[in-house]
Amino acid sequence: MKKLKTAITLFAALLFINSVDAQSQAKSTISTERLTPEICKVKFANGPVNLIIPETIASLNETVKELSKDEHIKVVIFSSEVSGYFYNHFDLGQFPNFVKQTGADGKPLWVELVTNLSKAPFISIASIRGRTQGGGDELTLAFDLRYASKELAVFNQPEVGVGLFPGGGSTNQLPRLTGRDRALEILISADDYNADIAERYGWVTRAVPDDQLDKFVMTMASRIATFDKTALVTVKQQINAVAYPPESEILNSQIEFQKSLAWPGLSLRIPVLGKMLNDVGPLKVEKNMGYYIGEANKQLQKK
Repeated sequence: MKKLKTAITLFAALLFINSVDAQSQAKSTISTERLTPEICKVKFANGPVNLIIPETIASLNETVKELSKDEHIKVVIFSSEVSGYFYNHFDLGQFPNFVKQTGADGKPLWVELVTNLSKAPFISIASIRGRTQGGGDELTLAFDLRYASKELAVFNQPEVGVGLFPGGGSTNQLPRLTGRDRALEILISADDYNADIAERYGWVTRAVPDDQLDKFVMTMASRIATFDKTALVTVKQQINAVAYPPESEILNSQIEFQKSLAWPGLSLRIPVLGKMLNDVGPLKVEKNMGYYIGEANKQLQKK
């Protein structure tokens, strides 16, 4: 286990070499902007590739809790300030710090965050312009509505291709949204999917031309904001009761992910992926995640 943790650390250091500077800055990756009395925008920025770090989860959770206390807020738009990326995957170089994060009752803070999002007394809208992968996609699945840029949005759950279990809720959410077979395809292919396919599968609410995305999201938010808050929240609660996974399922997925860190398939793939990252460069891999995961696994088959 000690050797495996060391290998993961080395692999993470290669993959997320650009994340260190972002973490070293004493600046939150999350900021908010009040657009109207009823609408707020939550913006994420952790360049160059928008990795989720522990501070992101903590700040998002606090933001969701604070907005939930505001009786005037009816709609919250979640967007990215980094070109080419929405919410990207976790920075695995900081995995020990993620594990230490716990909520008020001792459950993982990630589980508390997605639970708070699902129960929040407002409608959450994801405005997806760029790539969202791994944990970032699993966070995106927790938003009430997901609108994606036709030209720029790309989705990927890469964990199985790396030899890991996807533990942030995708195995719980995707079958409910896309059906069993498409959820399986998404997770076991570990490939890139564009916005049109994501819309066809039910992965996102709607794919919108990029030059219309901002206007579309704001128009939808403004319309919803004119409605009675009690009606909005009650409808959300009732739909959650039949279509949103219970917290216990997502907690179990977190446990399975931690177990998967000891899977032999992960330790086999780390050296191959690490070399590829070193040869090609982390930024190029991030922009073509599905392709390079496929290439790394092909190389393993040749050995």
